Amino acid sequence: MRSIILTLVLVGIASPALSATCEESFQKKGDFFNGSAFAARVQIEGGTVEKTFSQLRPILARDGIKTISTDTSMGVMKAENPATAFQRALPIDVYATVDGTLLNVEMVFTLPSGVGARRETVRDHLCSALNQLLPKDDTVSAVPVKDDATAIEVDAATLAKQVKESADNPARLRLNFTGKTFRVNGKVLDIAESAGSYTVSFDSSQTAPSKVSTDKTNRTTVLCTMAKNQDAAVAALQTNQRATLVGRFQRFDRNVNTIQLQDCIGR
Repeated sequence: MRSIILTLVLVGIASPALSATCEESFQKKGDFFNGSAFAARVQIEGGTVEKTFSQLRPILARDGIKTISTDTSMGVMKAENPATAFQRALPIDVYATVDGTLLNVEMVFTLPSGVGARRETVRDHLCSALNQLLPKDDTVSAVPVKDDATAIEVDAATLAKQVKESADNPARLRLNFTGKTFRVNGKVLDIAESAGSYTVSFDSSQTAPSKVSTDKTNRTTVLCTMAKNQDAAVAALQTNQRATLVGRFQRFDRNVNTIQLQDCIGR
């Protein structure tokens, strides 16, 4: 009951004018002894509750968050950070409300008394999810992706390794990867649909000695968001089978170890 009260209290204190960025909107209420709740929010121009919730499900799933229920009529999505051997499941609630042409989306993470979390860590995870709902900068993707001689051929594991090695230097990432077209091959792990588009996940794990950790939280995931009208190409893919897709490098999300390729096409 305490977590529900904290969540409602936090949602109720939103200021009339929302902050410019998700990070600026971030708030924490409560403390270690009485329980706490963290909240962050974004505004989406022309967004709808249905589209937003359909986008959020795979975003949360990639971060290990399980969606419990959604109510688009009320604008409420309930999810949880699954229980472990040492910690019970922790609730995450999403609230979407329409304000004129804007959709306000707020995510609230609630902790019971006796459980703590670093403010910066929670902020980064909440905003990593919420910022993916915002319209992407289309300047890089103005030119359609082509499977031609300019595409850099690489397997998913090698791409993940190269990007990870450059992750501590934004200039190196921008120079060597951002905006470049890659012809990526690897084993397909998952094919998901979101808001009418498809996202293909490649296995980017390295063949390594057993002493090297294979914890999924440390593994870099390669995601290829398909371009429009690629239904036939996606239909030809099979999970646990190798495939090759061509896409433009959009960004590397350090918070969730995810490489995002956009406008992908079948080869």
